[in-house]
Amino acid sequence: MADMANLADKRPGAFRLENADSDLIPPRHVLEATREAVGVDRYNSYLPLHGLPELRKAISHRYRVDHGLRYDPDGEVVVTSGAGEAMLSSLLAFVNPGDKVLLTNPTYSGMAQRVRLADGVQSFTNLVEKDGWHLNLNNLEAAAKGCKVFFFMSPSMPTGAVFTLEETKFIAELAEKNDAVILFNASIDKIVFDGNKVTNPATLPGMRDRTVTIGSVSKNYNMMGWRVGWAAGPADLVGPIENAHIFDGIMPSGITQAGATAALAGPQGWVKDAVREYQRRRDALLDCLGEIKKIEATKPEGGYYFLANIRKLRVKSPEFCLRLLKETNVAVTPMVAWGSDEFGYDHVRFIFTNEPVNRLEEAGRLVRRFVRAHYNR
Repeated sequence: MADMANLADKRPGAFRLENADSDLIPPRHVLEATREAVGVDRYNSYLPLHGLPELRKAISHRYRVDHGLRYDPDGEVVVTSGAGEAMLSSLLAFVNPGDKVLLTNPTYSGMAQRVRLADGVQSFTNLVEKDGWHLNLNNLEAAAKGCKVFFFMSPSMPTGAVFTLEETKFIAELAEKNDAVILFNASIDKIVFDGNKVTNPATLPGMRDRTVTIGSVSKNYNMMGWRVGWAAGPADLVGPIENAHIFDGIMPSGITQAGATAALAGPQGWVKDAVREYQRRRDALLDCLGEIKKIEATKPEGGYYFLANIRKLRVKSPEFCLRLLKETNVAVTPMVAWGSDEFGYDHVRFIFTNEPVNRLEEAGRLVRRFVRAHYNR
């Protein structure tokens, strides 16, 4: 992922279909809150290490309004340096060396590799490509056996699958059966298409007490550079996360916490507007790629991205992506390391949130010509 981004950075005008940014900026009230915090003493401080009280209250408010979940901002929410730090601090809190952690295959590489950083053992359950990258429940039960933590997200990264209520209920049942903690990455749960809806497992009966929800303003609010995330859950789970957080991320910038507070506490209509635009972009790019017979893209139900299967091209994904960038200036990501070590050589990821429709359509045409020129055999 980083390698492709570095290569694309060196190519002026590159089509950034590998970059999980957005060209849509947050609204004025978010920008103003961030700017106004510059130079104000209380925002230029280490304290409080678990996050500014107004931000913790805004996070708590958001979960109450959006999901009916009630979290005490003074003991059940800890603010972190992005969702990535929240994930690692949570794993460090719950996972001892050798403990098994359940993951989907594929999954976000930042989830899979953080399990390794925490000295955990990855236990993968395969998602079914022909079913839109949804769960195989029989495989899930076998993979979950003996796992101390269930670590998943919806919409799933990098597939864009939104797990159904039935799938989420089955995950919850297995968590109870295995006495496991659910670490739910909800960093992109507002970006859903076609009427789909994310089910947070903490909303299911009896599951609040064993679920920690990871969130951030990065993707849901187009605020990647603010680097503000959080973990929310029952105090007996969040307390150890806070202890790890103090020696891991310490705290995000007070200035960006001010902007995050404005985003979470303020009007939410602009988020829905962004989702509508992303769906328009998704459809435009999929339409272009749909004309390439040897590339099979799976329509995502949410998220910033989708996977395309290039097996019929008889080329491995790293070679395909490097050659595509060199010859067309279109940057996409090979999916190696996005799941088990065996996964990813037949799949590439396309991101549709960082380019307008006209450039996505042009990128799609370039990919189509590239494939016809080199792999039409």
